[in-house]
Amino acid sequence: MGPIIKIDKREIKSGLTDYLRNFGCRTEEENLEIGDYVISNKVIIERKTFSDFVNSIKDLRLFKQAKELTKFEKPILLVEGFDYLGNLNENSLFGALASIILDYNIPIIWTKNKRESANFIFLTAKREQTKERGKIAIRIKRRPNTLEEEQKYLIAGLPYVNSTLAERLLRKFGTPIKVFNASKEELLEIKNLGEKKVKRILEVLKSKSLG
Repeated sequence: MGPIIKIDKREIKSGLTDYLRNFGCRTEEENLEIGDYVISNKVIIERKTFSDFVNSIKDLRLFKQAKELTKFEKPILLVEGFDYLGNLNENSLFGALASIILDYNIPIIWTKNKRESANFIFLTAKREQTKERGKIAIRIKRRPNTLEEEQKYLIAGLPYVNSTLAERLLRKFGTPIKVFNASKEELLEIKNLGEKKVKRILEVLKSKSLG
């Protein structure tokens, strides 16, 4: 089976999803807080067309996004195409590239078109998920700011549970302890939690440590 890639819903209209599926990817669309494509718990990709890349340098959005991307261990910036710089001068372009690479330690990948972008994302996911041999979950390594965020972060530590599922579970059961004590039947009522996922969650919660 092909790798699973979590895609920000705003990227769907780009048309890249169709290319990814043709390459054999399985995709899950979510409202991602950071980046556009989550490959694993370590790897995230921010994709920009060249025009958006240039505009994000001008309005400084690029550097705010780069800071957010570093919450993942291995962030990647993918720039698609090459076009007119507009009123952005060469020094500003190269200065931004140097900053992303040196200050934020983020590699930059250039592709010619959507097909190349999709192929790179596919091959990256295939390599990473073969190495990791596990499902991906979006659980960003950052300090939660509120009690609710701490609760969601705690629940998102369960197998197969991402931030969206954590929110659904918390909304249904009210507290993390009630989530952890929920029965199989109760967990199966949650959208996108099937038999296999629930079985693994209960196995993790109820099994004694071997240590």
